[in-house]
Amino acid sequence: MMRWRKLILSVIRFALVAIAILFTTSVYAQGVEPRWFAIKTIHVKMAALDPAFEGYKIVQLTELHARSAYMNSAELEKVARLANQQQPDLIALTGDYITKDASKSEAMLANAFSQLKAKDGVVAIMGNHDRGEDSTPIERALAAGKIKLLNNAVYSIDRQGHLLNIAGVDDVWFQRANLPKTIAQLPNTGANILLAHEPDFGDFAAASYRFELQLSGHSHGGQIVLPFAPRVTPPWAKKYVNGLYQIGVMQLYVSPGVGTTGPPKARFNCRPEISVIVLHHL
Repeated sequence: MMRWRKLILSVIRFALVAIAILFTTSVYAQGVEPRWFAIKTIHVKMAALDPAFEGYKIVQLTELHARSAYMNSAELEKVARLANQQQPDLIALTGDYITKDASKSEAMLANAFSQLKAKDGVVAIMGNHDRGEDSTPIERALAAGKIKLLNNAVYSIDRQGHLLNIAGVDDVWFQRANLPKTIAQLPNTGANILLAHEPDFGDFAAASYRFELQLSGHSHGGQIVLPFAPRVTPPWAKKYVNGLYQIGVMQLYVSPGVGTTGPPKARFNCRPEISVIVLHHL
């Protein structure tokens, strides 16, 4: 009887400890990490980059998911404030500004977009959540913030007669990306960067041999990252999930983004990120 009693007490203690750990982890993953923004600096060398652009700083924001989980007006303003603090030359928004109900998010997005400040302005592309319904409210919010929307288009930045070309394709998931049309608009000179919401599109972009860097989001970095377990990511984010990759002659950076979707509406071991891309002449 004594042995059984000790065994039962040990099992109870173990269960209580396990419950306490699970509860603490849940509180952290749902209440702490989603609001604990990381500022990550990524240095990228580009052979075609003119020395006039040495140290050029692009702040990438992606996966805002306004009104989803924790991304209210205050959090959006915080994201804008943190982005501006990096003193960027350019801010690049790579899609998924909402999860659903674009019209309900228009005002808060317009307010946040209008606060973004960069020397050469702000450019944007659309994501799959944006194109999954009527995206007119998002387009109006971007316009209110004086943000240039690159729907299969190119925005060129001039420094002393040298160009840095920022190209953007429309959403891949909904088959709105037109890479040939976008490439046709690239100037004959300058370094070329592509914005594409879905990272696995990088295989197609790299095969064109026209870009040295692609910036993407979509994956959320897996959002819940457990030791020895594969990251769960959506289609078009299965191959390239998080961080910097080399695809032939092109580099790809996949940001885990700043927002959170669900279920589960949580982040664990995958902090929301404001990505600071610093360009260097190779």
